[in-house]
Amino acid sequence: MSKILPALRLTTTTAIALALVATITGQSGCGREELGPILSGGRELKSWIADLHNPRPQVRRQAVLKLGNAGDSDPATAVGLAAALQDPDALVRRDAIRAVAKLKQPGRLIKERLQTMTRRDQDSLARDLASKALERLGGAE
Repeated sequence: MSKILPALRLTTTTAIALALVATITGQSGCGREELGPILSGGRELKSWIADLHNPRPQVRRQAVLKLGNAGDSDPATAVGLAAALQDPDALVRRDAIRAVAKLKQPGRLIKERLQTMTRRDQDSLARDLASKALERLGGAE
């Protein structure tokens, strides 16, 4: 009898553990892949996207760099970077070009803006970067 009791405890403990796992994964939201907010640089992407509208170019540049690091993880990133390609500050535009060059699926809008930049941007380095980014991304769709 003394050998049966520890085995019975193990079976009971295992059964309780399995019941808990079943209960937890059966609840709403569990068992599905629910991710929290996407972060870059320790902040949510939406806060970096909001920073693209900051009056200070340094803040906008920082936001572009962080969004570029986030890549294609959120569709709003590409939208924000597409807007940054038209920023009044040349340094922000340059960083935005570098950021969109990292995207795996930049979309037609970004490619169109890069094409326009290769011909019309006032900054010669931005024109050159846009041309190289466009080559890397496969040109226009």
